[in-house]
Amino acid sequence: MKQITYLISAVILGVALVISAFIFSNSISGAMSDINSLETSTDSTPEVMTTTQLSEYLQINEQSIEYIIKIDGIEKSKLTSYDTYRFLPYLEIQGQVRFLKEEIDKWLEYKNHNQW
Repeated sequence: MKQITYLISAVILGVALVISAFIFSNSISGAMSDINSLETSTDSTPEVMTTTQLSEYLQINEQSIEYIIKIDGIEKSKLTSYDTYRFLPYLEIQGQVRFLKEEIDKWLEYKNHNQW
């Protein structure tokens, strides 16, 4: 009787291991496809962006970007020194505002790690 109990326990344990391996492999492959789709969408973003392109990249409207620039300018004028990525980084070229993707990514990382 004990041998049958051990045998049934071993079969149940084996089935549980196979099922968990199957679930684990599906979750890994799903995560990899998410990463691949993220890389594809990121690769299509230009290195130098307009306000419109930045709004698409950040998935916010252009007015929000203009508001952030305005508020950042007011706050910046009150300070003598500040962290590089505390404020939205942008360039003004002949009156046109441009954003470097690499700098925006660093700004996002800074904002993510320095929330109050």
